[in-house]
Amino acid sequence: MRKLSVAFVALSLLATASAQDENEVTRFLGRLLVHGPEHFRGLTIFALELQAREDDTDYSTLDEALRQGILRIFDTGTVERVTMENCSRRDWVFVMSGEVIGGGKQNRMVRDDVLIAPETRVTVPTYCVEKGRWAGEDKFSGGKYLSNYALRQRAMAGAPQAEVWDQVEGEQRRFRVESATKDYEAVAASPAVARELAAYRDAFRIIARPRIVGFVVAQGGQIVGADAFCNPRLFNSLRGKLLDSYAFDCVGRFERIRPPAFRQEDARDFMARIYSARFRNQGTPGAGSSLGFSGGGIEGAALLNRNAVLHLHATPGYRILPPPRPIPIEPIPLPQPRER
Repeated sequence: MRKLSVAFVALSLLATASAQDENEVTRFLGRLLVHGPEHFRGLTIFALELQAREDDTDYSTLDEALRQGILRIFDTGTVERVTMENCSRRDWVFVMSGEVIGGGKQNRMVRDDVLIAPETRVTVPTYCVEKGRWAGEDKFSGGKYLSNYALRQRAMAGAPQAEVWDQVEGEQRRFRVESATKDYEAVAASPAVARELAAYRDAFRIIARPRIVGFVVAQGGQIVGADAFCNPRLFNSLRGKLLDSYAFDCVGRFERIRPPAFRQEDARDFMARIYSARFRNQGTPGAGSSLGFSGGGIEGAALLNRNAVLHLHATPGYRILPPPRPIPIEPIPLPQPRER
């Protein structure tokens, strides 16, 4: 087998669900392959390969749609929601839970995955990630960042707004970032964070391979989540953001800890737990439908469109890492006086 000639020997996920329990998620899992672990500074990644594409639709991401001018986002005058309008006649727009949109009266974080059909306007639930501002235009202009995973978990758990603000302020203290408006983007855009995340991106370039559609992720010694998408193109459009989101929480925590001895089976078994979970239909802000699942030590949801999984996220449960010590900042060297 060709894959045996490289270090990543894929293991097929074993379907244990009966025929009557089969649904879009279990069918999707049955076509996934789990690759071996890659490790760097406390972050372990198991790439997920899809044997046959789930959906070949060329979805536009938030960043792409804003850049192309086909997505307009407006403030509703309340913290809890914004309005998104897809102005394209043919393009579908996918916005992922945790993505940060800048502008409006305050910067916001999208609460749920949302799919916006062509020529459609939807109301999208949000959290505020900029506590100290309520001024500006009604229109949002950018969305470069995905919030770090600890913050995303608060959103996925339906945490109160106050907990989201506390998490943002905690990250500012951690990276010693000053922000008059207590803005998450000030942390995400800071040189200290950018320098650290660049090292993680460089270390995990190897996961950018054909047919890879997501990954299972461990922080320290525990698997904390997984994300998988319907096709490689959509995953690769979001891969950098996703990697940054998970890596952010590892910065300054695990450098001196010996890498854990993870196996492919660990990631495979984590994903296989979904087969024994209880499934439920739940609402979604935009097009398509959402299938939630919980039980057997796992929970999550999948956004579906036309009977196919567009994005699946799974987690062992709501978990926030304890705050590490503040990241040390290297002093700026002072110019030396010239000799005469």
